[in-house]
Amino acid sequence: MQWSQIKTLFILCFLVLDIYLLVQFIDKQDRAAQEQYPGGEDLTLQEELEREDITLGDIDVGVEKDSSISVLPMDYTDKQVGEIESLENQEAVLNTEDLIVGHMDEPVPIAEDAGGEEISNTISNFIYQFDSYQFWKWDKDLNVLLFFQEKENQPIYYNQSALLLVYLNKDNEMEYYTQSMLGVPESKNDRGKRMLIQPIQAIGTLYNNNELVSKDTVDVDYGYHTWISSLENGKQVFAPTYKVSVNDERDYFVNAIEGQVFSNSDESFTRDMVRENLGDIQLIPQDVDWKEDLINKLRTLTQKETETETNRSE
Repeated sequence: MQWSQIKTLFILCFLVLDIYLLVQFIDKQDRAAQEQYPGGEDLTLQEELEREDITLGDIDVGVEKDSSISVLPMDYTDKQVGEIESLENQEAVLNTEDLIVGHMDEPVPIAEDAGGEEISNTISNFIYQFDSYQFWKWDKDLNVLLFFQEKENQPIYYNQSALLLVYLNKDNEMEYYTQSMLGVPESKNDRGKRMLIQPIQAIGTLYNNNELVSKDTVDVDYGYHTWISSLENGKQVFAPTYKVSVNDERDYFVNAIEGQVFSNSDESFTRDMVRENLGDIQLIPQDVDWKEDLINKLRTLTQKETETETNRSE
């Protein structure tokens, strides 16, 4: 047999093998899809959700392509420090960790039934660059208001370096606050943007993980979640992220590029940040006359949270 015929035979053998492997791959994908959405019928995910009586609310986020963003902590200029120190109705200081800590001269009342928009309007004049923050929630257990900083007009979810905490007294008055800020993101261009998975796919991931049950209502928002932290000079990388809200009661965060679910920090985040603030405030100069009062307040909150956790475990 001539060498050219042998080569042809080898080529044909490999071609047959490739076709066989392709058929096996497609068959495996089909079987996986059937396992993913069981029911004995050829159902789409949306049909499967309807069958399970799971309602899709507002899931259109208006973003199809995006990329991760890289951001350094805010490096305050002397001018910015002056603007912070001259904010009205307060004494505001920067500790050595670039955390803004403010004490109100006259506490600012917050209505008991106030929503996010009303709360934001009430305190906006007292916070440096407040327009770059978005109201997240009112932690009633600790009586603390949480705001997340925005980048690219979207919130940065649960990041210690992009956070505003407003501490209320027993009369629901703004008494103290702590504020951390990220700087300007590194520029990105359209070439670096990637197609995002569809919001319905993020919902499907949660459905397959048994996080959704009958009668649930699901909504989707968009933002960024910490992907890589503690790089050189404090740089962090944030991934495009879908926030999937279920019944307005619990939230899940799904990487909008890779599809994996980020761990949910909601339950422990506030108390962890209060504890972090307690350490950070130790760095405030000793001549700040309200320093000890704030330290005592935060210690009381951490003790209260510890007691609450103990009661829950019992």
